[in-house]
Amino acid sequence: MNLGGGSSGHLNPGGNVVCGPLLKYISTDYRRGIYRGSCLIVSDHVQPPVLTVTLKTERSGRTKQITAQGEQLDCYRNQYRFWRFELQLPFDEEAQLATYTSACLNNQQYSFHIPGYYDAFRFMFHSCNGFSDIPQETKDKFGEKEAPLWQDVLDRHRVMPFHVLLGGGDQLYQDRLIKEDFMKPWNEEKDPKKRVAMKLTPEMRSGFEDFYMNNYIKCFGFEGNKYVATAFATIPSVNMWDDHDIIDGFGSYPVEMQQADCFVVLFQNACRFYYLFQHHTTMELAQRDGMIQGTTRTCQHVVTTLGPDIGLLSLDARGERTKQDVCQPKSYDIVFDAMAKLPMSIKHLLIVTGVPLIYPRLTLFEKAMDGAAGFNLATLAGKTGALGDLISGSLNKWNGDPELLDDMNDHWTAGNHEVERKRFIERLQQYARDRSVRVSFLGGDVHCCGAGRLYSKDMRNKEEGDPHLMVQIISSAIVNVPPPQALLSILNQNSTYITFNGNTEEKMYKLFTKSPNGNNRQNIKLMGFRNYCAGFYEESTGKMHFYIQAEEQPGKKGTKGYLVDAPKLVFGQPGARLHSHSKKDLVPPLGAGANIPQQSQQHHHYGHSHPQQQQQQYPGQQYGNRPVPAPPVPHRQGGAGGPPPLPSRDNSVPGGGFNMPPPPPPY
Repeated sequence: MNLGGGSSGHLNPGGNVVCGPLLKYISTDYRRGIYRGSCLIVSDHVQPPVLTVTLKTERSGRTKQITAQGEQLDCYRNQYRFWRFELQLPFDEEAQLATYTSACLNNQQYSFHIPGYYDAFRFMFHSCNGFSDIPQETKDKFGEKEAPLWQDVLDRHRVMPFHVLLGGGDQLYQDRLIKEDFMKPWNEEKDPKKRVAMKLTPEMRSGFEDFYMNNYIKCFGFEGNKYVATAFATIPSVNMWDDHDIIDGFGSYPVEMQQADCFVVLFQNACRFYYLFQHHTTMELAQRDGMIQGTTRTCQHVVTTLGPDIGLLSLDARGERTKQDVCQPKSYDIVFDAMAKLPMSIKHLLIVTGVPLIYPRLTLFEKAMDGAAGFNLATLAGKTGALGDLISGSLNKWNGDPELLDDMNDHWTAGNHEVERKRFIERLQQYARDRSVRVSFLGGDVHCCGAGRLYSKDMRNKEEGDPHLMVQIISSAIVNVPPPQALLSILNQNSTYITFNGNTEEKMYKLFTKSPNGNNRQNIKLMGFRNYCAGFYEESTGKMHFYIQAEEQPGKKGTKGYLVDAPKLVFGQPGARLHSHSKKDLVPPLGAGANIPQQSQQHHHYGHSHPQQQQQQYPGQQYGNRPVPAPPVPHRQGGAGGPPPLPSRDNSVPGGGFNMPPPPPPY
């Protein structure tokens, strides 16, 4: 859709909606018993719309009604406004159906599900929600218009509702940007040094803004993508970007490329629309709206809960990325400090990273690169985007460097990131020991599915007591096409067990003995079928169940599930305390906080915190007559019992990284 000539979505005399509604889950305020989320509507309405939400308990049928007034976050070309609605909804011990509508939506109703206050969220993890710049006949074969896997998600949602969608990166693809008309001066300049030095014309700057705005509307809107739009309007999301939300490989290019005017302007626009469409905020307001800033405003992590049993860290591995670092060392301190404040009832911690932490090593292909003329090794890494298609021999059209180097540098197991990966996992091992919390990883990016694990060699038969057992779910892609089977076979053959540290090994599960169509398989570790992951916590056993739902036939609705379990962890005194207490002893009882205000929620001006953000406290103190155990001592980086700290980086010195581009100007 081109905003220059029309509209889509909801039409009414008062204005037109071009995208939305889009739902987001933010957090639970346990002190007040409040579910916090937001809704985004992009329209040409000038006056703030009002959203009405009706809550109905699913068993007893009790109802409540709450209204929220739109807050204008941004305005595109003085025509289309981004309206954010703050949703603060009271929990009930029963599950609730939340039905919402607005006059700006022509009074059409949408519904989403809120679990009971003491219940865990059911979640769906997805990644790679779009096609690369590939031939149309291939897109047709895989059902571009039908979106069969999203139809499968919606079918399952109708039977057993999901409470949250976890977007693991590449929620849309910006790859075709390089083929847009406004990129003609860049493409026609063949001298790499002159390209890097090029200053963009006003037409090119305007082109970037138009492209990102229109591409989000096409990919998230009802007119261009009705099944995805339906899912985003009826299941709240928690998203995190990866490279294709910006441009293929962004953050892993050399310093001079990342500092080029073209890349700076590109990143400004990618940031602006990413925070608007995927987080219903701006970089300036992100912390107010529930995010956790890293070392720069472009980097915002998410730490939250999915019910009292599940914690979530969605790590921003793009916003401050360099060729040297996935995240800056200080960012890890920030997120671990935030995780130390999670409720004491947490039994499982989900870590979402765009690229999987546990995946077959690609060192073999790095070494082969020198003699790989004409061999697109980017595909081996799961990178099948437009930049890969634009390779001449094996050179990247953005900068003329070997294509593989950019793609390999995206992986945690790349030489540049091995130490960072090791320290991150070791800190998570310490966290698991300190709090008796089972840590599991969710990652996408690589256009195939699989599962791996870290584990203690001497605890193979005692998984419930092994704090170093960490399951990795690899789920990709929900839309994009798989890489060639022959290349996955090479990765499969290269996936032997690896010693992580003294007593810890890592290896892939032999999960896929049968294909979804029932055929026997030789590659039993990685499978090149499109997929997503459905997950839920089982109260009676303490297990986290992950179902990788793989497409049975390309382009046809229908999936087969492959189950991977993460057992509960009972380790030391924290484990004994956690599993000997009732969950209701570990979180504030519902209704113990202040009474829920009955008046409509009010508009909040820029820079003002929402009231609950100033007041929110986590369990670790007295609530009524229920004592809550104090949290354990947070992980000590360095010193006895912990891994040494990562070295500090000076990103002003060219070393493969890049100076952070200035943030976009206010709009």
